[in-house]
Order: sequence, then C-alpha cells, then structure tokens
Amino acid sequence: MKRRIRAALAILLALLCFLAASGCGAAPPSGEPAEKLRFNGTKYTLALSDDFDFLDESKWAYCPEEQRQDAGGFWRDACCAVRDGNLVITCSIDEDGVPVSGAVRTVKDCEQAFGLYNIRFKMEKADGLWYAFWLMTGAMNERSVGNGATDGAELDIMEVVPYAKSLYMSLHWDGYGEHKKSRHELVFVNDDFYGVYHELWYQWTEEGYRLYLDGTDEDHLLFFFPGDRYGDGTCAVPCDLIISAEYGSWGGRIDEEQLPAHFFVDYVRIYKQR
Repeated sequence: MKRRIRAALAILLALLCFLAASGCGAAPPSGEPAEKLRFNGTKYTLALSDDFDFLDESKWAYCPEEQRQDAGGFWRDACCAVRDGNLVITCSIDEDGVPVSGAVRTVKDCEQAFGLYNIRFKMEKADGLWYAFWLMTGAMNERSVGNGATDGAELDIMEVVPYAKSLYMSLHWDGYGEHKKSRHELVFVNDDFYGVYHELWYQWTEEGYRLYLDGTDEDHLLFFFPGDRYGDGTCAVPCDLIISAEYGSWGGRIDEEQLPAHFFVDYVRIYKQR
C-alpha cells in the first residue's frame, strides 16, 4: 500500500511539474503581483506595478490636452485623479458645454516591445463615449508604410463602447494616412458588464496578441490575433500603455443624463519577457 501511495505521489508531482513547465495555471492570484511568472509557456519579469495610491509621475504622464475625435470632446488633465486606490477618469460636460474626459500614458522609460499586461478595472455605462486600454508607438505618426505591423502599430488592447454594447480588440498599422490598415474583432456585452470590476490579461508575443477577460484559461480567451494574419507580422517596436476615455460618433449620441461617468482602474501590472 505504501508503495502505491508513493507511486501515486510521484505521478502527481510529475504532473504538477509538467503543468508548471507548460504555463498552465501560472497566473498569480488576482491583485497579487508576482516578480516572475510563466504565462502560456513564456517567462516574464515584473516591469511595472501600480496600485494607484497616488499618480506616480515616474510611471505616468497626462496625455496632451487636445480635441479628440469628431464630437468636439477634449482631454483634460483635471479629469484624471487618484481616489480610494483607483485611477479615476471622469467623463462629463464642462460649464461651457464641452464634453471632457481624460487619458494617461506610461512614461518613455516604461516603453517596451512584447510583454504581458494585467489590469483590473470598472466602467460606468454612458452613451456617446468609449473607454480604452491601448498601446501606441510614435512610429505610427511617422506613417511608416510597408513591412506590415512589424515596424510599428497601434494595439488596441480593449475598447468598450456602451452605445454599441460592444467590446473590441483592434490592430492598426501603416500609419494614420491613406495607407492605414486595420483589423478588429468584437464581442457583445450587456448592462451587467458595467459597475463591477473585471480583470484582463493581454499577451503580446512574436506569435501574436491574446486577450483574456476574468480568467486566464482557454475559456476566458476572448481574442487571438496571430501575427501572420493580422498585420503581416507582429509589432516589434516599443510602445506606451495608454488608459483613456473619449467621445466621438463611434460612441453614439451623448446622453448627458448618464454623465458624469467614471472609468476606474484598480491596478496595472506590466511584465517583460525574460
């Protein structure tokens, strides 16, 4: 009997070692950053972690205060604040009748190519705007054309458009001019999506891009964009992470009765490949 128990334990230990090596179940518990982890067989080291006790200027900068999109909305620094352990972006109409929202981005020292992004967030439903996590490189502004997405792309990790009841993941490459190319996929979300916290994992590798929501197993994989079909190659240029909310015709007609609306980010973890 003892020999059987020892044999069973040996088999169990071997199975656990196999699972660890393959990356299965490797994501740390929600809210607990790991210095090192393995995800889908790739090893990662923690590069940035923020629980938003304050707006850490060594990690984040305000995006330029400028008009955005085609609905007359502006980004304003004052719309971004840290409260109760969250980054909070407030979307409202100012005293002059201008739609205002905000955006922050990681500083240049935090740029990286490829990686794993883990974010916990909550959104409030409001028509006329959308919320986004996205990755951006200046190479897109240089209108680099050719070589697919490998020499620069905009990676829209997730955009949530309440009016369209949709959650998108998108990829744009070859600049923002006449040669711009885009691919996107979407899933529909209902009202239960809003007002509660969710957790996403976004993996950007040489193979492509994967987005997981509220779990890290295959049942929670929302999208996979393989590099050989989305952008003719995976972006290999370092990018900033941007957290934003903005208005535009894509978001539908603004419903002022639903404003102010808020975008809460509880934490951000960014891992680099090692």
